[in-house]
Amino acid sequence: MFRALVYVSCFLVFGCSQKKEVLFFKTLDSNSTGIDFKNQISNTPKLNILNYLYFYNGGGVCAGDFNNDGFVDIYFTSNQQADKLYLNQGHLKFKDITAISGIDNSDGWTNGVTSVDINNDGLLDIYISKTSNYLNIKGKNLLFVNKGNIDGFPSFKEESQMYGLDISGFSTQAVFFDYDLDGDLDMFLLNHSVHPNRTYGNGKIRESIDAQSGDRLFENREGTFVDVSAESKIFQGKIGYGLGLSVGDLNDDNYPDLYIGNDFFENDYVYINQKNGSFKDIISSQSDKIGHTTHYSMGNAISDLNNDGLSDILSLDMLPEDLITYRTSGQEYPYQIYNQYLSNGYSPQYMQNTLQLNMGNEAFSEVAFLSGIAATEWSWSPLIADFDNDGNKDLYITNGILGATNDMDFINFISNDKIQKHLDKGVREADMAFIKEIPQKKQLIIFIGTMVI
Repeated sequence: MFRALVYVSCFLVFGCSQKKEVLFFKTLDSNSTGIDFKNQISNTPKLNILNYLYFYNGGGVCAGDFNNDGFVDIYFTSNQQADKLYLNQGHLKFKDITAISGIDNSDGWTNGVTSVDINNDGLLDIYISKTSNYLNIKGKNLLFVNKGNIDGFPSFKEESQMYGLDISGFSTQAVFFDYDLDGDLDMFLLNHSVHPNRTYGNGKIRESIDAQSGDRLFENREGTFVDVSAESKIFQGKIGYGLGLSVGDLNDDNYPDLYIGNDFFENDYVYINQKNGSFKDIISSQSDKIGHTTHYSMGNAISDLNNDGLSDILSLDMLPEDLITYRTSGQEYPYQIYNQYLSNGYSPQYMQNTLQLNMGNEAFSEVAFLSGIAATEWSWSPLIADFDNDGNKDLYITNGILGATNDMDFINFISNDKIQKHLDKGVREADMAFIKEIPQKKQLIIFIGTMVI
């Protein structure tokens, strides 16, 4: 179960002759905010952490002013149950208007959500990324188009088919951006694999096409989105375990570039926009532009962290901070297996957060350990902002997991040949006891930027 919390920033002033401002965050409960959303998930024999590796990844959240009243509203996705839309009534008071708005996303499995003005009418619409056509999961991605206010409440209608965005597959997250600078918003859809990671094979598999797991790029052609993945030269293979996606101008040419974070063995992708409708990945091309990346890549962000005018890249992993957690968690592969990965066409990756400092000319230097942010436990997503208004970027990291499947006791148990052969025949009701043995991990980390790198 994942429960929504609201944090509000506050300042304290100390001293009589000399004032000092201290930033802190205060948690507001549901009685105060009106937000009582819970992402309640339930393991069943048909769908559980044993047969869907991203069962505990959680859902997405987006914020935007959906009724144009000047207040930012919040949309929460639920993996297995109904999404919720909360209207901001001011003073951090929210009202659940899901039913009033006409939004109904309560079937299938939801992963991400993106707010976008899909038809350029000045009203924010909502695009939902879902897992479909796997085990007993059915459905498609959804697009709720904002039809305007009725008595002050936004009204939505599902129109994904009309725009060519009713996609079925293993969608993680979508981002809308103008990659060809023609004045309208195109869409990159990040997908993920569900294949067991033991079947990785050679890295050239990334050059093949998998309709369910492969990432996809859609060009906006007069309001209809057309799949141009092949022409754009992005990878669409089944080994893309996509968990993170960011857009930014990495080489200062005014064209948007992309960073794609892939879980497990597959490389991350740093797509440099070639300004001709295509992208070039500078990692898989074996260039010396980036030395190493995160291994179990989660969320990422592109931002100028040292105020030098160049966009840097932060990618999160799951390196523990304390020794006890480190020794009881799955760690890096031994040297022989690491070399095997390199010989099979994969680039250097390490289980740590990476901060790729932009050195110019599409070259990066990895400085996460030097910056003190390499280890933040099982991390999901970074939020970069100047929280204390001192001119330096600060960093908020969400982390934790309902069931830490990298726990060594669980790994040793679940990797037993007899257990694997048993589970290969399908998960039964009696097997649900296995899941209760997986430990939880909870932690909250905020970094305050104090100096420029």
